[in-house]
Amino acid sequence: MKPAIVTLVAALTCASFADTIRLRNGTEYEGEVLAEKDDHYVVRIQVTKSIRDERKIPKTEVLEIVAEKKDAADFEAIKDLVPTPDLLSLEDYEKRTSAVEKFLATHSKSRLAKQASEILKTLDKEREAVAAGGIKFESKIIQSGDRQSRAYPLDAQIAAAEVKRLSEARDFTGALRAWTKLEKDFGSSSAYKDLVPFAHKLFTSQKAALDKSIASFEERLNKRNEELEHVAERDRDRTRRLIESQSKAYEAKIETEKEEGEKWLSLDPYHRAPMVDTSRKLAQELNRLDRLNPASLPDGDKAWTDAWNTLSGSPDRSAATTAVSTARGARIPTRYIEILEAKVPEK
Repeated sequence: MKPAIVTLVAALTCASFADTIRLRNGTEYEGEVLAEKDDHYVVRIQVTKSIRDERKIPKTEVLEIVAEKKDAADFEAIKDLVPTPDLLSLEDYEKRTSAVEKFLATHSKSRLAKQASEILKTLDKEREAVAAGGIKFESKIIQSGDRQSRAYPLDAQIAAAEVKRLSEARDFTGALRAWTKLEKDFGSSSAYKDLVPFAHKLFTSQKAALDKSIASFEERLNKRNEELEHVAERDRDRTRRLIESQSKAYEAKIETEKEEGEKWLSLDPYHRAPMVDTSRKLAQELNRLDRLNPASLPDGDKAWTDAWNTLSGSPDRSAATTAVSTARGARIPTRYIEILEAKVPEK
């Protein structure tokens, strides 16, 4: 939005830190007019993001003051709320709709109200679908009924997308954990089979990075000790205690992870053993994936779809139980089998 040029008196009543004070010599300041005197203005100048300076500027030097309108500033906070990302929770939608509703209540006369209303309309439509049991995935709203009919293959796709998301966010430990979950729950899905090359690449790159970090462990440790010696003596003990505290906190964390049966432990560049353990496990995973033939795995997606379609018709009990048994044989997890069993006729 193009800022509106206002009078200096109006600026005094509508000032914000986004005001621009323009002088006749071409100088511009970002700041706020604090007071108007007979011959000058008291202005708080935004010198940097964290530094403000209060100055007196003669009126004869001021060309104009350009003030950003409040509605434009508030609209900046909501304009990117749509399109929404995938897999937002109902709570997330409610927070977004609440923010837009607040804007409309405050700026009902703004020329930006129409755009805000369109944003709210989109959010409301998606929120209603999510409240009814739907989800947004791959930028599309999947209604509750469709989601249920595609439960196993769809959840597998979501789990696979999470592996990629965490990897792209450079949360490699999280990505390894997500891969393990995908393999455990959806090992017969197309999403798992399609992700095997990606996982192989992820394991390979992570092992190389870890091996490099392991090789430089002693050098890194010595460098930290040398840097500690250059810390001012009055701060050295405090810094050493901080390092020890962080180390103990990390060790406690991985002990908890071990007790919980976590395969992929959190890593720290100053703790060698977990890195060595993870590198060894990555080597094992790579060896296993090299021998894996995805084509030899059951077709879980087809087994689920066939069972769902059979059970959604009017099957006799024998056909229904056969469909469920076939799905179970395709290594579909118990929680999905229970969904199918609930559709088996009693007689």
